[in-house]
Formats: sequence, C-alpha cells, structure tokens
Amino acid sequence: MSEKIIVNISPAGASKIEAEGFTGTSCAVATKELELVLGGGSVKRKEKPEFYSPPVSTDQRGNLTF
Repeated sequence: MSEKIIVNISPAGASKIEAEGFTGTSCAVATKELELVLGGGSVKRKEKPEFYSPPVSTDQRGNLTF
C-alpha cells in the first residue's frame, strides 16, 4: 500500500488529518507540520493499529527491511 495523507476540512473549519499506508511512528513524522499549521499546536491524535507495528522500508534494491 502506498503512503498518503488525507486532509478533510469541514465547512465550519474543523480539520482532520488521516495517514494511510504508514507503519510505526512514521505517520506522526509525516503529518507533524500539517498538524501544527491546521491545529495550531493543539491536536487530538487517535493512533491506528499500524502505529504499533514496526516500521517497514525498502532498500535501494527493493528488498524489505524491518
């Protein structure tokens, strides 16, 4: 699954940031700047089960590393 960040802003101005395809804490790193800009520093975070999984990446040859 590819990594993506979805930002929803309601007509009232409330924002919701959702990260998909991330594992471990990489989602928090990827969304940090958006959270600061949209939330002004006060952000409620709800971790998905993937947050507690070890990060998975690929090396330059495309091999998975854990």
